[in-house]
Amino acid sequence: MRSGSGELRGVRAIGERLYRRRRLVVLIAAVLLLPVLCGGGILMYLSERSVQNVGAAIGDSSQANRIELYVTAQQVNAAQQRLQLRVEVIPHGTLAGAGLDVPAKYLALYTSSPTKAQVDFPAGRPAPAQDLDVSLYGGTVSDYPFDGYDAQIAFAASVDGQSVPVSMTFGDIDPFFHIAAVSGTYENATADLTVHVFRAQGTKFLAGFMMIVMWALALSVLVGAWILVSRRRGLVWPALGWMAATLFALAGLRNTAPGGPPIGCVLDYAAFFWSEILTAFGVVMVTVLGALTERRNEPLAEPRA
Repeated sequence: MRSGSGELRGVRAIGERLYRRRRLVVLIAAVLLLPVLCGGGILMYLSERSVQNVGAAIGDSSQANRIELYVTAQQVNAAQQRLQLRVEVIPHGTLAGAGLDVPAKYLALYTSSPTKAQVDFPAGRPAPAQDLDVSLYGGTVSDYPFDGYDAQIAFAASVDGQSVPVSMTFGDIDPFFHIAAVSGTYENATADLTVHVFRAQGTKFLAGFMMIVMWALALSVLVGAWILVSRRRGLVWPALGWMAATLFALAGLRNTAPGGPPIGCVLDYAAFFWSEILTAFGVVMVTVLGALTERRNEPLAEPRA
C-alpha cells in the first residue's frame, strides 16, 4: 500500500511539474505574442506608407518657358467611375506675368476630362487651381475589395493660340486608394500619363477580416442552435436574444465596410449573404423546435372536479 501510494504521489508530482511548465510556456508565448503582433502591424503600416504619395513627373521640365502643372488626385469615386483631380497651373519664363501664378498672355489648358476639356486663364490674372474629373475604366465596383481601374490623365497648353511646352507632376492623397503610374509619354507638347487605381492595403485587410468575422459569428450561432435543439432545451430566451442580436449586428458590420461598397459585391457573396442566411436559419430552427419541445414538456392541465 505504501509503495502504491508513493508511486501515486510521484506521478502526481510529475504531473504538477509538467502542468506548471506548460503554464509557463503558455505565459511566455502570450507575452511574446503581443510585441510580435504589434511589430507585424507596424511593418504593415510602413509597407502601406511607402507606397503612398508616390508621384510621377511627365513632360519637358528643361524648358525655361513652359507651363508647369501640379496634379493631385483628390478622391476616387468607384461607384461613379471617376477620379477627381486638382490642377495647379504655374507659368514660367516669358509666359509668366507680374505676380505669382499669373500668365502674361491668354492661356488655354486642354485636358482629358470629359466634363471640362478646356480651361481658360485670362492674361494678367492669377490662375486659380482647377478641380476636374477624369473617367475610370477597366474595372467594376462589384469586385470590391479587389477592384482595380485605369485612368488616362493628359494635358496640353497654348498661349495666344500657340502651343507651349508643359511639365506635369502627379501625386495622390486619397487614403482609401493607391494610384500607381503605369506609363507616361510626352509627345507633341502633350503630357500623357496612364495610372492604375486600386484599393489600399488597409482596406483589403479590413474587408478580409470582416468576412472572417461574419463567418465566425454565423457558425457560432449555428453551433449554439444545434446544441439547444439536439439537447431539447426548449426556448432559452437569453440564447434567442443573442442570436437575434447577431442577425442585426452582421448588417451593421457590413455597413461599416470602408469605401461604401454596393450591395452585391464580392464581400456580400463571399460572406455577408451566407452569414445572414445561416444566422436566420439558426434563430428560426431554435424558435420552432424549441416551441414544440416546450409544448411537449408542458404538463397536462388537471381536470376540474
